[in-house]
Amino acid sequence: MFEEITDCYELQLAIALPELEFVPHGHLISLNSITESLALKSGFDAIFVGGLSDHLTVDKCSQLSQTCDDNDIELVQFENPSNDLAVISDVVLNLAGKLFSDEMPKNLSIADIRNINLYSDCLFAFNSVCSALEFLKKQSLGCVVSGVFLAHGNATLSEYEAAGDELLSYFAEEGFLCSSIYASGSSECTILLGMQYQGG
Repeated sequence: MFEEITDCYELQLAIALPELEFVPHGHLISLNSITESLALKSGFDAIFVGGLSDHLTVDKCSQLSQTCDDNDIELVQFENPSNDLAVISDVVLNLAGKLFSDEMPKNLSIADIRNINLYSDCLFAFNSVCSALEFLKKQSLGCVVSGVFLAHGNATLSEYEAAGDELLSYFAEEGFLCSSIYASGSSECTILLGMQYQGG
């Protein structure tokens, strides 16, 4: 479904997460000065953020959204049903790692993340198949319309295929799942689910 990406454009990705002091890929930005940093340094394609509700006021969140709009920066907000920042951090860093990686299959790009973000009201992050499936079985927020599934180095091909199929069984009929492999990813796996709320 997803073809290899061969362009040589260098992604400009900003990352802002609470208590994070280093990122191996992309540019780390402090939540305390996030709007100022984005306004000063132009050229970012996207910013991955998490933990906003607990660390930024409503006014600051509004300013961040406006700054991203003004500078044509894709604002991608990661959440977790349990507000687990460790899980959000795993998913953000693993996705960033895959986006910057030359590992095959090279079939995930920032364009896929943009599409998922565009059609979703909320992005939920998970770092295990079991936790994602448990959420999907119980959730009543709306429907899953898109997502990313990255299997990590310890997964077999059969496990990879089975997990992808099981996740897809909870997606809307027109939903899509970007599946790939990121062998050096931390945690069991990387799962991002794009949700549309009921009535959305």
